Amino acid sequence: MVPLESLSRFLSFLLRHRPRDYPLSFDRQGFVSWTELMGTVQARFPEVAEGEILGVITGSDKKRFEMREGKVRATYGHSFAVDLGVESIEPPAALYHGTARDLAQNILREGLKPSGRAYVHLSASMEEAVAIGKRRDPTPAVLVVDSRAAHLSGIHFYSSGPLYLTAEIPPRFLSLWEK
Repeated sequence: MVPLESLSRFLSFLLRHRPRDYPLSFDRQGFVSWTELMGTVQARFPEVAEGEILGVITGSDKKRFEMREGKVRATYGHSFAVDLGVESIEPPAALYHGTARDLAQNILREGLKPSGRAYVHLSASMEEAVAIGKRRDPTPAVLVVDSRAAHLSGIHFYSSGPLYLTAEIPPRFLSLWEK
């Protein structure tokens, strides 16, 4: 039996990062047909059942994937150009970004940029930002984004899955959360 975490990681790899490495046909919004995706996953993990794949796609608390009209896509985290088809929204007053402590001062000087992804990822809660930051640092730094001021200055924010996305955040809208 394939561990669900391994299956989820493989789906993320396929749908977010390496579409050219596998014979999947993506549309401009990042969707691929369910049949193609299932075939690719089962070629890698022959013992995995269709229901297990569907469970990972629809059962994630983090809403990593979206299924619509017989097609599937990742809702965020793409390292290739995707038109998510989402409209700009008014964000909460503050958003958060967890990062490694050694990167925080540089980000405060130069701004928050996508770093190999299509968008900057922001969390709605401090707790989520800390959890994300812990992926790279056991005691991460958390940057606070004055998203209300950024939005009023013309920066566009989008909601996708549990995250807020934007092209970049200039330094003037960032501060370091102090415990």
